[in-house]
Amino acid sequence: MKMLLIDLGNSRIKWAYREGDILSTEGFILNTDFNQLLQQLSALPQPDIIHGCTVGSPALAAGLDEFCGAKWQRSIEWLQVSREALGIQNGYRYLEQQGPDRWAAVLGARSLFPDKALLIASAGTALTVDALTEDNEFLGGMILPGLRLMKSALAQQTERLTVSDGAFHDFPRCTTDAIHTGCLSALAGSIMAMHARLSLRGDTPLCILSGGDAAAIAPLLSAYQPIIAEQLVLHGLAALARNNAS
Repeated sequence: MKMLLIDLGNSRIKWAYREGDILSTEGFILNTDFNQLLQQLSALPQPDIIHGCTVGSPALAAGLDEFCGAKWQRSIEWLQVSREALGIQNGYRYLEQQGPDRWAAVLGARSLFPDKALLIASAGTALTVDALTEDNEFLGGMILPGLRLMKSALAQQTERLTVSDGAFHDFPRCTTDAIHTGCLSALAGSIMAMHARLSLRGDTPLCILSGGDAAAIAPLLSAYQPIIAEQLVLHGLAALARNNAS
């Protein structure tokens, strides 16, 4: 079975083309370069199925739908958050409020790390920190601004602070480093808090990090032995596609 998987995010579009369990090719592009994405997809063989997850622009999702229909006479099966999938029970109170990317990331993490309690932190435009028990109960989690959003908020709401890169130091001695260290510490602290809550339940979770800022956060979590796992959303879509095909 040939499958095209698409993750339409807030700032980037990631995709992968798989033949069965074998990854054939993959890529990503900024949402602003949408026409270039269509050129990349045009070079792919015709997929049997197309699975997608979107939290981005509805106009871009519609554009992808139109392209896939015209190019391959295939419609995109956009992920809908469900109360159960792949044996995982979703305890989120209002399913319509849960981002499908969060749900797909949970499914993807479980497909990669079976039979373990998981703490799943996706560090992109926002940071989401979600909890999955060993017996496949999704407990929910936290959402907070990602690294760039935190820095941007400081710059917008203060007169003398600007958006800048900075570096992490235990004791920052300049403002750019102080901002960078503070924001990273806040992100890592939220992950530590979720780990503590799971531990109080008696769970011993694996700490799974993904997203563009995962590598920056990981050193602050060395005591938790974090595992960086890329493209959790695409792994989740692939797991659902294989399950539906079987």
